Amino acid sequence: MTQFHRIAALLALALALVLGGCTSKPVYNAKEEFSPNLGFTQAQMSRAIVTALNDRQWVVQSVRPGMIKAAITVRGRHHAEVDIPFSPTSFEIDYRSSYGLDAKDGKIHGNYNRWVNRLRDNVLKELSINPDIEFVNDLGIVKQGADEPTYLSFREGVKRATDAGLLDGSVKFYLAGETLPKQVRKLDTVSSSRKTNGSNKSDTDACFWALQSALATLQNAAKKADANAVINIASVDQRDLYKDTEKFQCRAGLVVSSVALRGDLAHVD
Repeated sequence: MTQFHRIAALLALALALVLGGCTSKPVYNAKEEFSPNLGFTQAQMSRAIVTALNDRQWVVQSVRPGMIKAAITVRGRHHAEVDIPFSPTSFEIDYRSSYGLDAKDGKIHGNYNRWVNRLRDNVLKELSINPDIEFVNDLGIVKQGADEPTYLSFREGVKRATDAGLLDGSVKFYLAGETLPKQVRKLDTVSSSRKTNGSNKSDTDACFWALQSALATLQNAAKKADANAVINIASVDQRDLYKDTEKFQCRAGLVVSSVALRGDLAHVD
């Protein structure tokens, strides 16, 4: 490493330490929007938000159509209150008031933003949307070098996963729109998103690897729920659903390729 590179590295480290030491951050108001194709209802959105609030130890102050108010108090000294307007296609977590968090001029202690971001993540999980893949997409890792999604045979992916020993045949997989057996008892909605290293692989191979991993996760979820099928499977991308009776959708980037699936656990006869 040259002297110039050493100096540059030290300056970068010093800047990171200075920035990391700043506790005051711009107030984070989370906002999420979804395609109507996801089929969320007003009641489902409300239930997801209330469940996430309880899981994150927020206190629900009031619930009205289209609006939930909540508060959180940490160690009796740090308190924040938020408004959460929502609809079947969106929700927001908006700052309302606080004490003990140094709120001033649109800035607040960084802990508040972390609380809101974790709450956002929990709401997404309740809606069967994996925040991990959303985070990767936001960073642009998946999108880099991939302007258009890749569409491949779902049945070929199931065959590869079975041949690789990842699927044991105890759980059947049905894409949205496929003909189902006569007796179907739907249990719960489930999602799975998996990424694989896209370097040194063709887009096709990388996408099939990601699909196989996602299918294995769905199989495990079905077994735990005493289900023998996953039905209505669709690909999730950019808060929208891609439905096809033969193909799944994959995002193949230069570094990472990803597949995200959403379906319903079921018992079929």
